[in-house]
Amino acid sequence: MIGSVEIARFRGIREGKLSDLTPLVALVGPNGCGKSSVLDALLVAGSRPTSEGLIRAVQRHEGVKYGARWLFCRGDAAQTCQLVLSTDGTGRRSCTLRGLNLSAPDKTSLKCEVVDGFEKQSSGTVHVTFRVGNDAVNVRESKPGTPAEAFPGVRLIEGYREDASTPLHRLVTETTELGTIGDVVAILSQVVPDAKDIRILTEGNDPLVHVVLSDHSVPVALTGDGVRSLVRLSLELAARRGGTVLMEEPEVHQHPGAIRRIARTVLTAVRRGIQVIFTTHSLELIDSFLAESTPDDLGRISLYRLQLEAGLLRSRRMSGSEIEFARTQIENDLR
Repeated sequence: MIGSVEIARFRGIREGKLSDLTPLVALVGPNGCGKSSVLDALLVAGSRPTSEGLIRAVQRHEGVKYGARWLFCRGDAAQTCQLVLSTDGTGRRSCTLRGLNLSAPDKTSLKCEVVDGFEKQSSGTVHVTFRVGNDAVNVRESKPGTPAEAFPGVRLIEGYREDASTPLHRLVTETTELGTIGDVVAILSQVVPDAKDIRILTEGNDPLVHVVLSDHSVPVALTGDGVRSLVRLSLELAARRGGTVLMEEPEVHQHPGAIRRIARTVLTAVRRGIQVIFTTHSLELIDSFLAESTPDDLGRISLYRLQLEAGLLRSRRMSGSEIEFARTQIENDLR
């Protein structure tokens, strides 16, 4: 489990650190306070291989042609980013990100040096070149991994986005093999009462995931944004064996009733040993976590109210039991 993250000169954050992370972490605060930047920092530094996290962090933000340069504070790729993760005092990963060939008008090259362990037990170097439009080319990675027991890997879930690297049919297969597909169907049936199963059918020769109803089936892609997002989020969590999952505003496209189901799904994953770190603007989601939590669950929850002042990331940490008493302050951040 990731215990802390240190960030220097990354995106809008000139300097910042979050410590004492728990199995379930909520990041809240107004727009522009650094929530997404913290997720991107965790994604880059925690992914295995590192190149996948680096590419995802660049490509998931649309509307920017030179996305790689904006990984650096204020878009200045001539400086160096530093990201450091620690795991309960037993593991450490340091990532140093530099820009290369900065004068080239049609591409941006990045070099990420990774050092694992408190005594540089292993290290690796990643080179990725991004063309205008953020297509990744010339991906090279040496010594890409940390021992799995120290950093089991980070996965970003954005239920409202299609993920070509992890198609739905693969997640259905993995959850079926793990024996957790029934949990996903149970959650779905609470939102779509007529839903009986989730199955992989075909469209031509291509696999296509359907929601099976009482008298017909419908492709998940046609069930509506909210149901599609809930299915992907539930499958992603049910398919994980461990590690850390990042979620960006899981409440997007969801009816208030479905938000309660999301909280239940996330808590089930946390109880199985998966760490979940998420951003939110939804007071309903925070309330749902509190309502669904047992006393043991409250000990696993922490909430960070973030502020970004002149590039300095500030935070106030609350434990699960403190969240209930500080609800009015949290509401001011979320409303």
